[in-house]
Amino acid sequence: MYTKEQLLEKLKNTKSANLDKISTFLKLWRIDSIYEDEKNIEYYDDLAVYKLNRGLKLKELGKNNEEISSIVNNGTIVPVTSPVVQKAQIQTKPNHPIVDLNKVTVDITTQTLSLLAESVAKKITNEIADKIKQSNVFEPIIDAAKIKRDNEILASQVETLLEENKKLITRNILLQGENAKFKHVFGNFYTREQ
Repeated sequence: MYTKEQLLEKLKNTKSANLDKISTFLKLWRIDSIYEDEKNIEYYDDLAVYKLNRGLKLKELGKNNEEISSIVNNGTIVPVTSPVVQKAQIQTKPNHPIVDLNKVTVDITTQTLSLLAESVAKKITNEIADKIKQSNVFEPIIDAAKIKRDNEILASQVETLLEENKKLITRNILLQGENAKFKHVFGNFYTREQ
């Protein structure tokens, strides 16, 4: 990886190039950096060196910046900034006058637009799914459902215990009533009172 200063050293034709021109050429010819660190220093690869050398050769041959950008970026996607206007002549029958009309064509097809829309939608969907996975949004809901189920089980157990407690209280009262009928004589001997 090379910084802009290192790119300048790597160029074959450094006589006519300086750091400002290199920066300008990188922007005009749409040569992108492969990495930018936290200090906003851009880093370029060997492909960028090749593209700059090729662009400088084309510049010496008299090509304009749009042509150089198109040639240098051959095989890569170059964003469309505006529609391309082409002049077209419409040929008519001999008895009609020849009219010179401008025909506008746009280099964006519906297939390109649908691919772009699909790509954007997929990226947004993936980002949302990742955020949901990372943030554990559903974990409190799941925990609340578990707590609610546990509370229902505990409530039914408490009701069962209360019913058994009522039975034990009545049984205790009955046994105390029966116990009151007996009088202690001595040791383990009791007599029943009538």
